[in-house]
Order: sequence, then C-alpha cells, then structure tokens
Amino acid sequence: MKLAVVGAGPAGAHFARLAAASGASVTVFDPSHPREKPCGGGLTAKALALLPSAPAHDPLPARTVVRCLFESGDGERVDVPLARPVAVAARAELDAWLLRRAVEAGAVHVARRVVSVDASGRVGIAGEGSRVFDVVVGGDGAGSLVRRTFLAPTPAARRFMAAGWYARGDSPMAVRFTPGLRGYLWLFPRRDHVGVGICAPLGSVPTRAMLDRLESEVARSHPALLDGRETPYAHTIPSPSPDPGSLLEAAGARWALVGDAAALADPITGEGIYYALRSAEILHERLASGGSPTAYAERLADEVGAELCRAARLYDRFYAPGFARRMVAYASRSPAVRTVLGDLVLGDQGYGGLKKRLLRAGPRFLADSARWWLGVAR
Repeated sequence: MKLAVVGAGPAGAHFARLAAASGASVTVFDPSHPREKPCGGGLTAKALALLPSAPAHDPLPARTVVRCLFESGDGERVDVPLARPVAVAARAELDAWLLRRAVEAGAVHVARRVVSVDASGRVGIAGEGSRVFDVVVGGDGAGSLVRRTFLAPTPAARRFMAAGWYARGDSPMAVRFTPGLRGYLWLFPRRDHVGVGICAPLGSVPTRAMLDRLESEVARSHPALLDGRETPYAHTIPSPSPDPGSLLEAAGARWALVGDAAALADPITGEGIYYALRSAEILHERLASGGSPTAYAERLADEVGAELCRAARLYDRFYAPGFARRMVAYASRSPAVRTVLGDLVLGDQGYGGLKKRLLRAGPRFLADSARWWLGVAR
C-alpha cells in the first residue's frame, strides 16, 4: 500500500512509523520540519504510554514533572502530587524525535510542501508535479489543507485561541483558572525554558487583551518569566462538537484526518497529543487489517468520540463562574479530591466516570474538610 502523510507532527509521524514498520510504502511530506508548535508541550501518562521505546543513543527530549500546582486566580491554590510522572517537551524537539523513529522504520521524509490533494489520491507537490497514492493522511494540523479540501475548516465555535511566549528560566508546572476568562493560563517547564500561555474560546476575548491578562497574572507570581521572555506565539486549538457523529466526517474513501486536522483536542483542557497519537494508531490498525479509511472514522467515533464530545457538553459547566475556585478549594482540603485532580492531569480519569468518583469521594471529603477546618481553628 502506498501512503502519503501530509504533516510530520505527532499524529503524522506516529502513523508513518507504524505503517512503515508493517511494510507499507510511506512518504511524509513536510517542508518546515522540525519547528516549534505554539503550545505547552505536555505529555500525559496516557500519551507517554503510546510513544515508541527510546533508543539508548536518542532519549526522549522531555522533562519529567511529578507535581502540578492548581490556582483559582483569587487566592485558592493546591499542589497536586502525581501518581505517575508526566513529561513536558519543546514541540520542535518532540516532533523531530518522532520523525526520526518513522524514518528508522522505513518512512521517507520529503521536505516539500503539498499544494493540492484530490479524491483520486493524487498529491500535488511544490516544485515536483504530482504523485498518486492509495490513501492520503492529513496530519497537517489545525489549518489542514487536506481537511479544507475534503471538508471545511473547523468552525470558529469549536476552536480556542492560545497565546503566550517562551521564557528563559524555570518554574513549577502550574495551571491557573482566571475568573471571567472561560479558559486558563499555564506555566509548563521544559528542559531549558518555560512555556507560558493562556487560552480562551476563539473570539470571546481579543488576543491583545488575553496577553495583557497573562502579563498581569505572571507579574503577580513569576515576574522573572516576564524579563526572560523570548519567542511570542498565538494559534488556535480545534475540538469536536458535542455530537460524536461529527467525527465520522474525518475520513473518505481514500483519505483520512488525524490529530488536530481531525479536530481531536480536548475542549476543556486543550490537550491533543494523546488523541493525535491514538488516532494514528486507530488508522493504522484499520488499514493494516484491510479496512478502509471510513472504517477508521467509525472506530474513531466509537473510541474517542464519546470522551471528547462529553467534554464539549461539559465545557460550559466546567467554566461556569465559581466552579474552578470550588474545585481548587476542595482539592486543597481533601486528599481524596486531590487524587481525582491528579488523575485528570495524568489522563487516567475520564469525564464519563468523574461525577460518580467525586460522589464516592464525598464522605471522605467531608471528613477531610472537617479535619482541615479543625486545623485552621487550632
């Protein structure tokens, strides 16, 4: 099978490695790789479990983190220990590492821009004419050419705006929910710098106002990250609608979308690397077993659609006024609730069972809260 992969991010490179290792002829088109993608670069425990083993001569270029500081923006805060480490990587380094694994498996990287694709599998290549493939895989991100060709850009209502900068220095891994934003800001420490960012629904707040808010929040608690800032960034994060059936549009007879091109970021957290990697695996499994790209879309909707679309339905409740403050306050007083929050960071706790688990933690939370208040009184 001849496969074209447009885009060498985590989804495209991961799929290329799996497909090449199973004997397919895989060509990855990406003219600007590696490059830094504007994001935190966090790898949850679930995402780390999907990565290939690192060769001794080429370890995973990421920093391990074992705690996360959550803040409500109005004084409440809690330092949450994680049952398993997560990792933070610069995307230029992570993406290059994944592409090296794909090339080692037999994929061919062509550093040229794809200018067109069509339903027959023909791929137009800048400066090279065109080639025909059995399947074209769109792993070309939020602005995907493959998506625009066969569908349409992800609607603005399903996108977040993220903006910030990279700064010299160090910090804890931190997430702060800021009142009135319907989003959050983050500090993600990488190996030699910190990713500083803020996000909100696209169009809800002007980007300049978001950056002003970020500056004021960082100045309050980590002023050194203002002095050490270097590269600024802004980009959008696409996510699915509340309807799992919307994911069925992610493939056609000879094409398929993976990762951000398929709008597979979590609508609440914006996390997308796990879903990028898992979508690549699902597509490979379907094609390797003789299935069609449309069978991939059905499996994608069944496996990840429920969780992501549930998050889309819960978004308004999660960012309702006061919810984040209460969540952080409860976690600061209750080890049981802290454990739930830590599992959310790890990706071990889905949204489906979250309510039941919090209810089960309720009696313990009441006892923990009583002890906390007694300690305050003393």
